[in-house]
Amino acid sequence: MSIQRVAGAKGASFSKAVAVSGAGKTVYVSGHLAPGRSMAEQTNGCIDQIEAAIRAVGGSLEHVVRITAWLTSLDQYAEYARVRGERFGANLPASAAVQVAGLLQGALIEIDAIAFIPD
Repeated sequence: MSIQRVAGAKGASFSKAVAVSGAGKTVYVSGHLAPGRSMAEQTNGCIDQIEAAIRAVGGSLEHVVRITAWLTSLDQYAEYARVRGERFGANLPASAAVQVAGLLQGALIEIDAIAFIPD
């Protein structure tokens, strides 16, 4: 099994592409919201919940190969990207971000994920 990550632009907190090969399981993690007043608090909370879901099936954040974030304001994208980079470190997932008109519970952000866990 291997996960190959193609680096994004210098300083980017995401990979341009992630290739997965070998035996294992693909995990689709539902979108998560998190309490908090700031984008950083909510982003950390979403990633905490994603991490817990993946750990429940035998993986960790290093197995995340793709995330999608829905933000209510792209003005806060830089804060989201900073936290994403801190949380994923050297194992940056492929990533997309979309601005939406609103989210459940008045959230600023919702994030879902796809992970690949080797056998």
